[in-house]
Amino acid sequence: MSRPTTARAQSETVGIILLVAVFVVSASAIGVAYVGGMGSDTDEVVVSAELSADGTDLCVDHLGGDALPNGELAVVVRADGNATRYPFAPPAGEFAPGERRTFSDALVANATNEVALYHEASGERIARTTLAPTATPSLAAETGSIEGVVVGPGAAATRVASGASLGLRPSVVPLSGATVAVDGAGRVAEATTGVGGAYRIDGIEPGEYEVSATAPGLAVSATTVEVEPNETATVDFRLDPLRPAEFAVEIAGVDARVDAGDPVTVDATVENVGDERGTETVELRVGDERVDSVEVSLDAGERRTVSLRWQTLPTDAGEETLTVDAGDDAATTTVEVLDAATDAVAYVDRDGDGDPDETYTAVELAFLGAVDGHLVVYDDVTVGTPVGATADRVTVRDGVTVRANGIDLTAAGDLSVGRDAVLDASSRGFLFAGAGDVSLRAGGDLDARDAAVTTSAGALFASAGDIVLTAGGDADLRDGTFEAVGVGFFGRSDGRITVTAGGTVRTEGASFDPPRE
Repeated sequence: MSRPTTARAQSETVGIILLVAVFVVSASAIGVAYVGGMGSDTDEVVVSAELSADGTDLCVDHLGGDALPNGELAVVVRADGNATRYPFAPPAGEFAPGERRTFSDALVANATNEVALYHEASGERIARTTLAPTATPSLAAETGSIEGVVVGPGAAATRVASGASLGLRPSVVPLSGATVAVDGAGRVAEATTGVGGAYRIDGIEPGEYEVSATAPGLAVSATTVEVEPNETATVDFRLDPLRPAEFAVEIAGVDARVDAGDPVTVDATVENVGDERGTETVELRVGDERVDSVEVSLDAGERRTVSLRWQTLPTDAGEETLTVDAGDDAATTTVEVLDAATDAVAYVDRDGDGDPDETYTAVELAFLGAVDGHLVVYDDVTVGTPVGATADRVTVRDGVTVRANGIDLTAAGDLSVGRDAVLDASSRGFLFAGAGDVSLRAGGDLDARDAAVTTSAGALFASAGDIVLTAGGDADLRDGTFEAVGVGFFGRSDGRITVTAGGTVRTEGASFDPPRE
C-alpha cells in the first residue's frame, strides 16, 4: 500500500569524490482531525496521523481512526519559498490505520520545512508540523532547477520609430505575485514571483515537465521543458489579458433541397473561442426575416451543435439564403425550395410543432367550419361565398388579402391579423349587391394592428356590412383601417363598427368610418 517513489539518477563517474550524508530527524507531530462532508453514514470521520522525517524522507503514519481514500489526501511541503504538493494517489485504495506513506526526498535538508496533511475533498487539515532535517556534506544529488521571469501587459503602449514611420508597441511589466507551477515525475512544485517577476525552483529531478504561469485576470501560459542534471533551465512567460467570450459558428448540415411546405433543419456548430464563459443568442434568418433562435452558453473553448428550424410554405418556392448569426460570427448557405404545385391558401397545425397537418384551398376554407389546432391563412383568398372558420387559434399572415361575401373568423384563444393584411367583404355589384359582414372573435387577445378591414358598398340600392371586433383579452387595433361606408344613389347607408374587449383596447393611429360604437 505504500506510495512508489521515483529513483533519483546518481552519477557513476569514477574519480568524483562523494560524501555520505548523515541526516537527523528534528521533530515529529501527531494530529487528530474530525473530518466532515464525507458523505458517510456518520456525522464525521476521526483520523489520527503522525508526520515525521527519516533523513529527507517524509513519513506519514495512520495511528488510528477511520480509513480515507488515497485520492482525497495530499501532503504539502513549504521550504525556501517553494511549495510542493505530494498526492497519495496512485495507488488506488485507502489509507488505513497502521499504514505508513513515505515520500522520498520530500524534505529540504538544512532548512525549515512546514508540512501539512490535508483531506482535500473537505479542505480539512489533519496534521501539521515543522521538520528541519540537518546533514553533513551529502551525496551530490544530480537534480536541476528551473528559473525565469513572468511579465504581463503594461498600462500603456510605447511609441517606437521604424525608419520614417511611427507605431505603437505594447509595453510589458514584470508581474510580482504570479504563480509558477512545475508538474511532472509525480510531484507538483510551485513558486511565487518576486518584485521583479523572477522565480526559481530547485531540486527537480531530471526529466520533462510542464511549467505554467498564472495570475488573476490574465490568461494561463504553459510550456514543456527538459530538466538536465545539475543544470538550470530558463523558462520565461508573458501573460496576456483574458479575451472576452467570442462565438464562432459554422453550418454543420442542412438539406440542399426541400419541397415547399416541408420544414428545413439547419445544424450549426458554435464555439467559444474566447477565454471566458459567455452566452449568445444564435439566430436563423431567411433573407432578412428571423425564423428561429436559441440561446447558447459556452465555457472558454467549448463547442456545441444546435438545431434551428424554418417551416416553409407553398409560396416559398425558389432559392433562399439562410444565415446562422451568432453575434460575433455568421455563416450562410442556400436552400432550394421546390414548387409543391398546390393551390392551398391555409393550413392547420394540430400538434403545435409548426408543421402543416392539413392544407385547404380557398373554396375549402370558405366551408371549413370548426377545426382543432392553429389555423393559418398564408396566401390570398378570393371566393364568391362567405368565409367562416373556427379554431383554437387563428392567424392571417402579413400582407395576405381575403376577399369574400362575408368573413367570420373565431378563435378560442388568440386571433391575429398580420400587418398590411386586408379583410374585404365589400359589395362588388352595381344595383342591389350589399356588402357582407366581417366578424373577428377571439377568446384571448385580438391583434389587428396595421390591418385593413372593409365592408363598404357602392351600389345604387346597397348598404355596407357591419364590422364586429370582440376580444376576451386585449384588442390591439393601432394604425388599422376599419371602414363600413355605404354610398348609394339615395345617400349613405353605413354599417356599424363595434369593438368590445375584456381587457385594454388600443386604437392609436387607427381610423374608423363610421365611428366605432
